[in-house]
Amino acid sequence: MKNYIFKLFALLAFTWPAFAQAQKSILFIDNKTDKLVYQPYTKKGDIIPDFSYSGYMGGGVKINFPKVVKILSPLPGDNTINIQTALDSIGKLKADENGIRGALLLRAGKYNLSESLVIKNSGVALIGEKGEARNTILIATTAKQYTLIKIGEQESAKMDNKTKRQVVADYVPSGTNKLLLNDASCFKVGDAIIVERPSTAEWISFIGMDKLEDNWRPISELSADQVADYQKNGKVSDDKKRYNTTVQWEPGSKNLKFERKITGIDKNVITVDIPLTNALQKEFGGGLVYKYKYNKRLAQVGIANLSLTSVFNVNVVEKDKDLNTYFADEEHGWTGLEFINAENSWVDNVKTKVFSFGFVCGAKSRLITIQNCSFLDPVSIITGGRRYAYTISGQQCLVYNCYARNGRHDFVMGAQVAGPNAFVNNKAELCHANSEPHQRWATGTLFDNCSLSGPDAGFSLSNRGAFGSGHGWAGAQMVLWNCITPLAVVMKPPTAQNFSFGTVALKDKWSTNSSIEERVMKLNKISNSNFKYNSLPTVGDGFIFSDEKHMVPKSLYLQQLNERLKSNELVKD
Repeated sequence: MKNYIFKLFALLAFTWPAFAQAQKSILFIDNKTDKLVYQPYTKKGDIIPDFSYSGYMGGGVKINFPKVVKILSPLPGDNTINIQTALDSIGKLKADENGIRGALLLRAGKYNLSESLVIKNSGVALIGEKGEARNTILIATTAKQYTLIKIGEQESAKMDNKTKRQVVADYVPSGTNKLLLNDASCFKVGDAIIVERPSTAEWISFIGMDKLEDNWRPISELSADQVADYQKNGKVSDDKKRYNTTVQWEPGSKNLKFERKITGIDKNVITVDIPLTNALQKEFGGGLVYKYKYNKRLAQVGIANLSLTSVFNVNVVEKDKDLNTYFADEEHGWTGLEFINAENSWVDNVKTKVFSFGFVCGAKSRLITIQNCSFLDPVSIITGGRRYAYTISGQQCLVYNCYARNGRHDFVMGAQVAGPNAFVNNKAELCHANSEPHQRWATGTLFDNCSLSGPDAGFSLSNRGAFGSGHGWAGAQMVLWNCITPLAVVMKPPTAQNFSFGTVALKDKWSTNSSIEERVMKLNKISNSNFKYNSLPTVGDGFIFSDEKHMVPKSLYLQQLNERLKSNELVKD
């Protein structure tokens, strides 16, 4: 990836009628310094987040391919054991001063894999021979849903309960990195901490997530596990043919856990390395700070120059809403690549095809870069829970210069995501659903210079109400910057905000006025809103500025990154 510093022009000032006419602008370039100036968008001091901490090693750090220490060529039949054994053997090598052990190089060819490959040790890379064709091909061959490449193993963070301290300020605004505690004596500079924002009954009630409407769905749309769960909880209709899938938000179930490092201590005020992407409010439980650690979290893992695909049953087909026939088998390799428990790791130049899920940054992953990748033509039914191209559930993750085709939620967030995260310079075509924070209060994600087109292409920063199982308010402090899309729905959540800067309409054969109006009405119904489509790309009551005209700087992420690194030279990685 190449990050370029831009010669910036002054950003036009603008007015925010929802706050105060005197509030001239919330983000602009200072003419004297050519740097961004952040003005609060609330009277309590909340500012646009700094997204530049997203990515490998905190952004702006060159990805160096490790030295090749083992080489394999494809074998006839199943290659799973051969490759897994090689990865494990590299994992036993001594790591260098940067924590890197070495790379396994796969020669060009086809590698049949009946089971998952699991990278279990830090400092290990799996790479194919470099080339635009990505002619090192890994093939999932078993007729079941499984992940082809897994990085790390499931593990819960170990909390140091003795260090739990309360944030005592009445209000800590989003965008800040200073926290006043009741007692900071147990901490020192360099400590890894979690800043936890609780989800109290008072907050859930205030934002209306304990009053979600019922969503009755036919049994044919549900999995066997879902049916068993709904039957157990009495959520079945009298005729036993429909089930209420809505789950009201429960106190404590939507806590945000920001992983941070202490960089300064002044009496009981601590400074953390990365600003928060959600306010802490004393009336809604304030916040907790405590030390934590992972014992099994991997680092310095890399994947590059590979094509991932799967065998599937070509005889299983369905028809889409336009009556076009498509492949719909669901018993095949299901996820291309997943970071389960890893940090400071990366993926470069990897293509997935057939898989229903392409690239996943799980909830225990952070500081991950996925760049120059593609997600092509998934094989599945075109419906919920499928066709997710790039999914982020962790924090400080970056998806850069990537492509998706024929997916649903192409650039998407999971639940309770503690930002920042960033999708930068990406493109998706033939989209069958929105790119979005998908459910249950993800925070602090930037969609920067992303382009969408297709039957149901759009961005949605919204209240998803009873969609799914009660997804509700899906995201807060979400920012669209210079994106191109037929439609962007940008709603203001209670206690928070979402933003659109410089969104420009994309017109394709699907984006007729009537089709977009129908989609807006659908979201209105589920969120109890009454927004109107007025031929501008962005709809909603969030912070919307400069519709149909791109902003300066061209990329907010790159501007923030270069300012933070205090460099006037090209940042290369």
